[in-house]
Amino acid sequence: MVKILKILLAQILTLVIFLIIIAVAGQIYTFSNPSYENLDVIPDRQIGWRLVPDSLFTYTGTHWYKREFKTQIKTNSLGFRDKERTIEKQKNLTRLVVIGDSFVVAREVPFDKTPSQLLERYLNEGKPESSSKNSTYEVLNFGVTGFSIPQSLLTNRVYVKGFSPRYVFLFIFEDTFWRAISFSHAITSTMNQNKQLHIRPTFNLQGNQFLSLLKILNFRKFHQFLVLKQLEKSKSNSFTLPLEKEYVELIEQQRSLITKDKITKISKKLQEVAWEISGPNDFGKFVSLQNQVINSKFNGQRTKQREQKPFILDLWQKLSSSFQILRRTFKPELKMKDEMEKLLSVFAPKRPRDLFDGSNNFPNFEKTVFVNLKAIEVMRNDIDSYGGNLVIVDSIPNRIQKGRLPANLSSTILEYYCSVNNIGYIPLYKDLNLANSSGKKTSWSFDGHFNELGTKIFAEAMYRWLQNNRTDRALSN
Repeated sequence: MVKILKILLAQILTLVIFLIIIAVAGQIYTFSNPSYENLDVIPDRQIGWRLVPDSLFTYTGTHWYKREFKTQIKTNSLGFRDKERTIEKQKNLTRLVVIGDSFVVAREVPFDKTPSQLLERYLNEGKPESSSKNSTYEVLNFGVTGFSIPQSLLTNRVYVKGFSPRYVFLFIFEDTFWRAISFSHAITSTMNQNKQLHIRPTFNLQGNQFLSLLKILNFRKFHQFLVLKQLEKSKSNSFTLPLEKEYVELIEQQRSLITKDKITKISKKLQEVAWEISGPNDFGKFVSLQNQVINSKFNGQRTKQREQKPFILDLWQKLSSSFQILRRTFKPELKMKDEMEKLLSVFAPKRPRDLFDGSNNFPNFEKTVFVNLKAIEVMRNDIDSYGGNLVIVDSIPNRIQKGRLPANLSSTILEYYCSVNNIGYIPLYKDLNLANSSGKKTSWSFDGHFNELGTKIFAEAMYRWLQNNRTDRALSN
């Protein structure tokens, strides 16, 4: 018995020493690889916010130490992560623009690995033989973290239009849709947890057109499905989970409701709908709050090193997270449970008798889609007015955060809408999903944004689309 106790104590002691070594080594690593918190945006009354002009800062993500990457972010005089560009251009210069949110800014990779810079290099290195030897291409990056489609619309009006690009590539993923009807952003909540300010311009449709649009396309069975699950949960605090096959069938059944004819009718009705952009209502408060934080927490600067924390606690969180992922690998029903919980929290109607009422934080799914389609219509018209072409880059079914069913519906609607309105369309999600299915990681594990492979696939998809859809005449001035 004494021998067994000695062996047990020796094993415990070995484990403790091992953990101490890991904790010390980890703490040394975190001390040598600090993370930085940056107030890297400024309030912009016209578009909401943009990067600080002519700035240079180190970006390490949002973790308290550098966990995956460390990049130098340099902005131009307009406040975008791009080279300094001039409005006036040489005769044979052709301009393109990539616009969208943080996936376009691509702070997680070096500047020369961003989608816009890769595309610029591909175009200049692979020019058609028939083009002029002096012909060059510029691909401008007008991405801003956290932007919605209406904000990209405004960015095009305020900052892009003067450069007269031939093509404007608009990146869209799932959250991009919901931002169109959300007035706040985490920029202010990270400065003060109680400050959910109205800092985002929001896009509104005027008149009572929603019901007429809903008569053309609605996903009643989807909402009924959620109401049923909601009732089950309210009665027994749980609900029956559909089999994977049943869920896939529901997705396909709802997708089958989307037809070219229906989207054509919706497009025509949307063309008759008046719109307006409101806000940002709290612009002054945004300016005041940021100045207050700069002067207090940042000692007059816009960047500071994050405080060190015990590495062992971080390690424990990683192990716990890995265990949860492992559980879901061996128990597929847990993935389905997460999916159903997500759908209920986001899309379930507030009132079961009103299927199209939406939830507290997320208005009705169809209404949100219609608002975004109208914003795309307006943006396309703006781009047409200066001789450009709008191309949608769709990453929705790859960047799924709020459910597979709505993601697939959104993407299908977007593809049909582009088809009937003569808008370019790139199903980027197919290339990303193909890479992921073959074991290639296209995003950072913790941060979630594209890694260098992801931005490369993004750039290659745009380049391939240009090769397949352009003519020498169309891409030369």
